[in-house]
Amino acid sequence: METFLHAVSSVTLILLLTATGYLCAARGWMGPQAKAFLGKFTLSVTVPCMCIYGLKNNLSKDLLVQSGSFLLVPLLGTVVITLLSLLVGRLLKLPRKKLGVFMMMCSVSNAIFIGLAMCTELFGEVCTPYVMLYYLVNTSFTQLVFLSLVRWSAGSGGFDRKLVKKFLTTPAVIAVFTGLALMWFEVELPPLVMSYCKYMNNLVTPLALLLTGYIIHEIGLKNIRLDRDLGIAMIFRFLLAPALSVALCRAFGVTGLAHDVLVVETAMPVVTQTVVAAAEYGADEEFAAQGAALSTVACFVVIPVLMLVL
Repeated sequence: METFLHAVSSVTLILLLTATGYLCAARGWMGPQAKAFLGKFTLSVTVPCMCIYGLKNNLSKDLLVQSGSFLLVPLLGTVVITLLSLLVGRLLKLPRKKLGVFMMMCSVSNAIFIGLAMCTELFGEVCTPYVMLYYLVNTSFTQLVFLSLVRWSAGSGGFDRKLVKKFLTTPAVIAVFTGLALMWFEVELPPLVMSYCKYMNNLVTPLALLLTGYIIHEIGLKNIRLDRDLGIAMIFRFLLAPALSVALCRAFGVTGLAHDVLVVETAMPVVTQTVVAAAEYGADEEFAAQGAALSTVACFVVIPVLMLVL
């Protein structure tokens, strides 16, 4: 019961921060320019600083060496869910314009904007290395596989080599590899740099959740309609993906904090890039937007229940 109450408290705090962003958007205090700034600043400055600060302070060589089995869980889990979502999508006879979006919604999660905030509130900053290692796998699939699937879904072709360059030059990905290198070779950064990274680290959660609130307002709560296809996508997101993560953790001997972080991260909402990609390539943007909004709202109910199971 104590764990459940802590989860409720953590989720309530995250919900309040998200609601603040929603209110700012509803009042007109935040517009498209503010959204663009928050997204760019969070992903290009605060998250990279958080990666370096968190990995340097909370990751050791021994822990990194032992993380091979940890990385196998999201790697294999994403592959299985992807193939299963393809099979289900074919059985449902989803139109091509929706199929790629459906598969992306089912298979990859919002690891940073919601996942990081949720895990930090539930487990503390000690969870940061696990979150970043999960994010590395999650964003690899997002950038290299699912953006191509959405592009194919829209009839714009398949894999684009520019996606590889985009992935390798993503500030957060560069920061993860930099943080791992600094930790492995025991390179100490100047105190001034680490203090700066610490301040930026503290900004990640509130800024990310303010942005999430704006995005929910932009999509519109009144536009959320739970139909058959969205319902099945939610089953994938909140039931099948975390259940598979639990099974794989047991199979590979992943326990403790690493296990809990993996399960929570796999139960996070639809990654917001699904909406962006669908709009950019001409896939089913409305379906993507409804899935992102519905899953974000639903996760505030799902996570306390999930913590009871864990």
